[in-house]
Amino acid sequence: MKLVAATLMMALATAPIPVFAHGERPQPAHGGDMQDAQGVWVELLVRGSDVTVYVVSEDHKPIPAQQISGTATVLIDGKSYKVDLSPGEANSVQGKLPIPATGKLVATVALKVGGKSASARFMGAA
Repeated sequence: MKLVAATLMMALATAPIPVFAHGERPQPAHGGDMQDAQGVWVELLVRGSDVTVYVVSEDHKPIPAQQISGTATVLIDGKSYKVDLSPGEANSVQGKLPIPATGKLVATVALKVGGKSASARFMGAA
């Protein structure tokens, strides 16, 4: 009996945490891709050479741009480009790629939001 109880406890302890542990995924407000990033939601929008990242809290409230800083690393045609992100409008940070992004997009966003680290990976079309 103790073996069964111990096995059950181990299974519960190592079970995956639900993806939506802090709420439903918000709809992207700007047409980008939305990802969970350690307690905040991050929306990435790449149009041409413009990179914009929008950040909302767990309860889907915009986080002021002054509280956000970071970088985006974007892979285009097998070459990696690092983009420094500066405060933009409302709850966004933005930067520029040296060339326009086309086709398949792979990007990683690393942010400081209110002093806490947050990161997300995106895959999709530019």
